[in-house]
Amino acid sequence: MIRLEEWVDIVSLHKQGLSIRAIARKLGLSRNTVRAALRRDGPPEREPQRRPPSKLESYKDYLVSRLTEFPELSVEALLDEIRELGYEGQVSILKDFTRPYRVRRREPVVRFETAPGLQAQVDFADLGCHEIAGVATDVYLFVMVLGFSRALYVEAITDCRSETFLSCHVNAFSAFGGMPREILYDNAKVVAIEHSRTVLTFNASLLDFAGRYGFRPRLCRPYRAKTKGKVERAIRYVKDRCLTGRTFTGIEDMNAQIRHWVEDKANRRTHATTGERPVDRLAREGLVPLSSAMPWRSTLPAPRPGRALFRFEELPVVETRSLSVYEEVCT
Repeated sequence: MIRLEEWVDIVSLHKQGLSIRAIARKLGLSRNTVRAALRRDGPPEREPQRRPPSKLESYKDYLVSRLTEFPELSVEALLDEIRELGYEGQVSILKDFTRPYRVRRREPVVRFETAPGLQAQVDFADLGCHEIAGVATDVYLFVMVLGFSRALYVEAITDCRSETFLSCHVNAFSAFGGMPREILYDNAKVVAIEHSRTVLTFNASLLDFAGRYGFRPRLCRPYRAKTKGKVERAIRYVKDRCLTGRTFTGIEDMNAQIRHWVEDKANRRTHATTGERPVDRLAREGLVPLSSAMPWRSTLPAPRPGRALFRFEELPVVETRSLSVYEEVCT
């Protein structure tokens, strides 16, 4: 088929008085092609320019489906997911495509840096009440982050008792290979019985535990929970990158998936603030060795395995329901 540009040249040369033979010779076309062009009633239709398909094309339905169900999913989390499915493109086209579907996030909390080995920050996250193995169960996250390295320890638990709280500390110290010199908390009852501008009364169990493991407990100022911004941001990071969209068969399975994610992903990614991997900075933390701790023994019973499939959903009002994946809902 003759192209539009060729038709224009043929008609123009013919109007200048050139013969069919001369036009064919000049344009390198056959005489029959020139005759056919001159017999046309009008110009040939321009063929649409064909662009190669976007590398994102085959993942668009998947992305829309994920963001319809979980609009809080970040671009980074989605990039991890589709790269596991074979995506080889860049993050920029992913940002452009998903922007209309994503919910705008809150502004980040300002954080202050601390010296190696000095401070860890600890907090709980309430994940709501869920049906696990036929029983309505409250689920929480215990999160500890080391201030210098940003190394994370995360554990799912089903109560906020002091014994459980302290056992999570032991597990975190074991995972990190030592203890920081101080730990910053908010004003939960497992930490402080009373904390006002004039009175501070620590929980006796925490003081006993801190003395045995050689760290100093510290509290955020009243009504200033954002002082522990590193752990607040870490909790949002865990929910977004580890829990959102995952399915769990019980608390043990949830903790197994969390441990794998922390070791394989969270502590091995390049941290946006430090510009280094937490696992590399952890080697420079200079934590107090575990061997220096005095004996402390947990009396918690062994957990019972869960069998029912469930999902977590952060709700403005606690509900009991049977679920299948975690979902964070803006309140």
